Amino acid sequence: MTARIDGSFSDYVDFIDVVQEALETAPRKLFEKMMRLILNKFHDQEIELQKLALEMDEMHSLPVDDLDEFYDTTLDAIENIKLFKKKLDQIKKKDILFEDLYIQADKLYTSLVVYMDRMGQLEVRILKENKKSA
Repeated sequence: MTARIDGSFSDYVDFIDVVQEALETAPRKLFEKMMRLILNKFHDQEIELQKLALEMDEMHSLPVDDLDEFYDTTLDAIENIKLFKKKLDQIKKKDILFEDLYIQADKLYTSLVVYMDRMGQLEVRILKENKKSA
């Protein structure tokens, strides 16, 4: 049983299939370790997004080169998390760790939305600053 986690949510969906199999067929400790791995990964991503969102308050230039690509990528990630949560919603009653993962996925979803919103606010602020200086 192997699963690859490289930041892609399609991999997380595959990982959940493997974790469900582990819950049913493997020792409990293996299942718990697998769940802790993904919970920690989501938590780390949530914290990083929150940090980046807060840093935008002090910025005077955009931290990305291509805003369209940023928005497309972020919206794709948000949609993927929604699909992931939908899958988790179907299985969260099987074990408390699935419920914990659902909650953490929701927090990650919220952090992504806030991050995208802050980028939009920064974009507007920069446009206003450039308009004033012109």
